[in-house]
Amino acid sequence: MRFLFCGDSNCPEWFLAESALLTKIASVKVKLVTQYIIQSLVDGEDLSSKIFKMLEGSGFNQQEINSTISCITFIIENSSKYDISDTVLTKELIDLGLPKENCEQISKTFKQFKERLAEYYKSLVFKVGKMQEMHYGVSKFIVSDNIVPQRQINKNRFVDVNIKYKDEKAQVHAAQFIIFPDQIEAMLNSFKKAQKIMSQY
Repeated sequence: MRFLFCGDSNCPEWFLAESALLTKIASVKVKLVTQYIIQSLVDGEDLSSKIFKMLEGSGFNQQEINSTISCITFIIENSSKYDISDTVLTKELIDLGLPKENCEQISKTFKQFKERLAEYYKSLVFKVGKMQEMHYGVSKFIVSDNIVPQRQINKNRFVDVNIKYKDEKAQVHAAQFIIFPDQIEAMLNSFKKAQKIMSQY
């Protein structure tokens, strides 16, 4: 099943597995945890100690707390990235089986900070001037088949990208990064979505 807050793609398996933890938290605490995570992002203030203290009171261990933070961060980051409305986000989270009250608290908090989140993520956009060179290659992790089945190794392919570009002062810079298949799929879906929107004007 595809979800708009995942870029009109399937939810990652890790999220589906860990999101069950969000059903075990009271809606009031879900709201506060979401708020602390967003404030940590946009204000740069580390509020993790408050989150840990709150969830420990709900009987969560350290691993469960980290998983909860990862799930809510994933929801917030993707909803902002794909410009999802709070109404759509609520519906999709409910479709995932999360309690309605918790879904509404996450969506309401997201709506409250949506503009600030957009400004924050916009500041993180990697801007490239005139491209000078670009090299890439497809690789995969080398793991013994005795440890990891070959069918899983084949899924661990990635693209290694190296580029050189000029900034506004004509200075040459180099950048290197890797892209995984699911990221490429999400990027292509974003391009298709942007192309569809642009064709309407």
